[in-house]
Amino acid sequence: MARARRRGGELRTGSRPIVREAISRFALWTLAAFLIVTVCAVLVARTLAADLALREASLRGRTFALNVAAPFVDRAVRAGDRGSTASLVTVVQSRRRDGSLVHVKLWSADGQVIWSDEEALIGRTYAMDEEVKALFGTQQVFADLSDLTKVENAAERASGQLLEVYVGAFDADHRPIVIESYWSTARLESDTKLVLLRLTALAIGSMLVLTLFLLPLALSLARGVDHAQAERNEMLRHALAASDLERRRIAEELHDGLIQNLAALGYALPLIARELPEDSHGAREMLDSTTPNLQGEIAALRGLVTDLYPADPSRGGLLSALDILATRAGESGVTVDVDVSERYASVSKEAIQLTYRVLREGLRNVVKHAAASTARLTARVDGRDVVVSVRDDGVGPPASPAAAGHFGLRLLEDTLKDVGGSLTLVRLPDGGTELVARFPQNFQSVFPA
Repeated sequence: MARARRRGGELRTGSRPIVREAISRFALWTLAAFLIVTVCAVLVARTLAADLALREASLRGRTFALNVAAPFVDRAVRAGDRGSTASLVTVVQSRRRDGSLVHVKLWSADGQVIWSDEEALIGRTYAMDEEVKALFGTQQVFADLSDLTKVENAAERASGQLLEVYVGAFDADHRPIVIESYWSTARLESDTKLVLLRLTALAIGSMLVLTLFLLPLALSLARGVDHAQAERNEMLRHALAASDLERRRIAEELHDGLIQNLAALGYALPLIARELPEDSHGAREMLDSTTPNLQGEIAALRGLVTDLYPADPSRGGLLSALDILATRAGESGVTVDVDVSERYASVSKEAIQLTYRVLREGLRNVVKHAAASTARLTARVDGRDVVVSVRDDGVGPPASPAAAGHFGLRLLEDTLKDVGGSLTLVRLPDGGTELVARFPQNFQSVFPA
């Protein structure tokens, strides 16, 4: 048996205009693009600055090795004569005073350190990399950020990261040597900041210009989509209004025509029976059996009229109409429970009509498609809105009302959006489905007057 009672609980839904949503998405994607461009600019700037610094260090290291250090290396320097290395020491120390040159090593082809500003390394032999070995007998250059993990670079670890330059050269006796020099990364850091600043400014400036060009286009497209959506909603609203008007017309014609005629026939049958001869037993039995059947059909038609269009747009009329829906659904094997909040007495006529339409369409789909045994119809007030739901224990729903493929649900969804509401269809954790509609208590009527 259907019944009405108050029920608590909350449900929060809503929708945003298409233009506002489009602008929000445009802003988010623009911000993401700015972040990506900035990160890329930083990476490119660091790589470019490192390449420039290595190129400059290679040029300075080659100039120092060929024109400054190599001419001072002779047989006496190789032999470790301190007097012969005095000039080389003076030249290296003068370059170290300006802070650009940090350390120097001179290598022989057998991996021995001929001379170094770190005296502890002089005369020691270390394994050399293939890139360094290939420089002997040439005037080529190999440069990279210093590898401080090598044994011979222990003295450089205190200086931090340096630019390491190897230059092939020939000493004063025209014997091949390699001059290893370490240069400060201060220039690298300076170049990195400069390149980073310029590249970032260029990238952000370009993005700003592109954004300024794209923003009007995005706004125009969003307004176009919004206009098209509004036109579509308007057409669907008119379709729903036309359908409602046609249902009202059919209900009126049934009530004022067929039902009245059948009711008159029902009153006439007993009079006809009284006019029959006493011996017309067969005719009397037929009339006696026809009269209850006719009354049942008249009651069914009255229920159909109420189903098509409830005459009383009030809470009481809504409850009566829902009781009829529940009874008809019960005849199809679905037990229906109705719960309409007492606060619905203050809800507008338009909201009650839309409430009935949502509950009727939802229950109709439950009976036809859900294979459910029970259903629950609820209508309650939540602030300035009303929340209407149809819950069943049948099969699961599709992703959305529109995806369900039911034209009635699609019409309801767009009508609800048109009045500032929403419609959702969800799968329940314990099985079954729930159709939930939220819309204002008061809105401009979408139904024909």
